Amino acid sequence: MKNKKLLAMTAMVITASVLMTACSFSGKDKSEETPAAEVTPTAEAAEPTATPAPTAEPTIAPNVQSTTYTSADKSIAINLPDATWSNKTDETDMVSFESPDVGSILILHGQGEDTMASTVIPSTQDMAVSLDQADGDKVNGTDFEIQDYTSNDVNGIGVYSYTTRMLNTDKSGGDLYVVHKVFANDTEYYNIEASVKSEDALDSIKAAVASFQILGDSSLKEAAPKQAAAPAADNSSADNAADNSGAAASDNAGNTDASASTDGTTADGSSNDASQAAGNGTASTDTSTNSGGFTDEQLSNTDETRTIYRNSDGHPLVIQSDGNGNWVDFDGNTYSFADEQDAYDADGNSYYWHGEAADVYYMPVQ
Repeated sequence: MKNKKLLAMTAMVITASVLMTACSFSGKDKSEETPAAEVTPTAEAAEPTATPAPTAEPTIAPNVQSTTYTSADKSIAINLPDATWSNKTDETDMVSFESPDVGSILILHGQGEDTMASTVIPSTQDMAVSLDQADGDKVNGTDFEIQDYTSNDVNGIGVYSYTTRMLNTDKSGGDLYVVHKVFANDTEYYNIEASVKSEDALDSIKAAVASFQILGDSSLKEAAPKQAAAPAADNSSADNAADNSGAAASDNAGNTDASASTDGTTADGSSNDASQAAGNGTASTDTSTNSGGFTDEQLSNTDETRTIYRNSDGHPLVIQSDGNGNWVDFDGNTYSFADEQDAYDADGNSYYWHGEAADVYYMPVQ
């Protein structure tokens, strides 16, 4: 009996040992079952990039002053509608201007037998219609119509004016109107063409086209509008200065040189006049200030500005009317116009005026 119990216990021990060994080999380590966690490196925070501040552009208020533009070669001049118009091209036979979303002005010039032989002049309304029809395959009455056509002869010079109203703006590139004016004879022509993109701008652009002036040597000059002559107030001012100088009044009464600074003949002549005025020590500054062809209304309007350029180095300087007939800079220094091109400061330094207002000078040229 004892042996049976011993054998039974021995068998249980052996069985337990076998079971434990089996569990040890058949099972997997817990650490092997659990996958290792992947560590994702934390991205470094990007350094903030400073956004550059936009460059401030000056805002130009329109309709604040006269914006007369004279071409670089001084052959032509035109009064632009307002200060939003900028010059785009200034070449010998082509000058152009543009105002964003308002319109553009193109001035073309040609001369010579060969040029005129290949140039079509709108000398009749039918010819004007033909020219518009040829431009972009337009149909009269459907795509456009001619309005206000006029034809005049000024001593053999033809002057033709009309407005093309665009009925199909898809074919006109968005233009509502095109204003035309042509001066022509057998040997030369000037063609002024202004596109109008805004209905409100039509009248002002028409006025600009009508203001076109021929300043240089041209066989057509007689038919174009003339520059305003220097006001008679200049000579009366010179007489007043002469009266204030006592005995010198009788000398100036018969001396034509006293008014020579107002004729605008040469820059040298103007310089001599200015030097004489400075040497006399009289109120000659007031005398020559209004000799640039400016009206009393311009000289009393403090919104009137001009850009003049120092002859010695071309440095530009903005001056404005003080409302009392004088041109002054922002420091209060006075400048005198000897004629329609030349100006001088109180020290006798000479400046040149191109004919444009200050806002025109500061607009970008592209």
